[in-house]
Amino acid sequence: MQFPNDIQTALLFDRRVDDLEHIVREFMRVEGMRSGAQFNVPEAKPGAFYRLFGGDELMLTFEYLDHPANMEVFRPSLTSAVTGILCPDIRERLMRNRAHILINVSHGVLGNSPELTRLMATIGRPMEGASLPQFVRRLEIAALASRIALDHVPAQAVHWVQSDQLIPGEKFDAYAGAPPPGPLHIHPFLFGDAAAGKVGIRTFGARHFVGREIRIEPSTLPWAANYETILAFLRIALVKNGYVIPDGDTFGPEDGSLSYRVTHLPAEEGDVPIFVLKPLLHKAFGFVADDYVPRERVIDDRAPPLSLMPEDDEAKMDLVNEWREKRALAEGIGGRFEVRAKGSAPLPPAPPARPPRGIGGRPVFGRKGL
Repeated sequence: MQFPNDIQTALLFDRRVDDLEHIVREFMRVEGMRSGAQFNVPEAKPGAFYRLFGGDELMLTFEYLDHPANMEVFRPSLTSAVTGILCPDIRERLMRNRAHILINVSHGVLGNSPELTRLMATIGRPMEGASLPQFVRRLEIAALASRIALDHVPAQAVHWVQSDQLIPGEKFDAYAGAPPPGPLHIHPFLFGDAAAGKVGIRTFGARHFVGREIRIEPSTLPWAANYETILAFLRIALVKNGYVIPDGDTFGPEDGSLSYRVTHLPAEEGDVPIFVLKPLLHKAFGFVADDYVPRERVIDDRAPPLSLMPEDDEAKMDLVNEWREKRALAEGIGGRFEVRAKGSAPLPPAPPARPPRGIGGRPVFGRKGL
């Protein structure tokens, strides 16, 4: 499911916690002041479990469990090098786990079981909460509820399930403060040969925003620099009027300081589709790929040199139309679209401007062969 309906976070403590009711009441107060949302409490077991409903059809549960969490749940996250980088003593923290609080946030009252998903698909109805804005709201509410709980009782660690990340309790506030998608929501699993200085990234969590995970093959670039580019790629896709960079195209900031090529790969068996980002240029680290095409090779896509265009008139028109559509996408987010010619030969001159053909001096649009 692209937009998981159930967002869960687990707060792990090295002591008994007796503040669950205060945490719930404080969440209701803060969220009410922040957004005007009102919640009722249809189910409560004092000090142990509270179910809230309201605030645009949101369902929240707060559950206190007076025993250690199941360590097996954290095994995938513990295999991630980033987990160790973020919290070198994470295993010791988990061993000190004495109790935990589970916070769940979902939309609607029906839940999201596989059986329900199949039923809704059969009758042609979308699942509740199956939109990006609703998904982002669930993420924000789960983060807010977790931050409020941590204000009451410091936690050893937080398990953010959506991206399968283990975060030190004292660092969670900084992670949760960034709007989605940010470091809290996109887990960079590292791979490659760290000893040789070549590390790549495979994300977990990007699929929930753009339907695919993202991969950058190992290179000499620092993984953190590549990770920043992944977040930039996601921002381009999700900003107002945003779009996913088309297959085979490149993207980068207006200052030309970096450039990455995007390839769309279909899902392999047992996996999900992938966006592959290939670094072509990163000036800050002196990185230039062999197949990078410099800005000096930019051509005017509105009047391209004829020698660089397909010979077939229909193919030529298709290419010009494709460029026009891509230019509109880029300009829709305040960007710029460029076409560059590969190779090193001198660029041929652009064709001379022609006056528009028409009838009585008026241009004719939308017709071929005139």
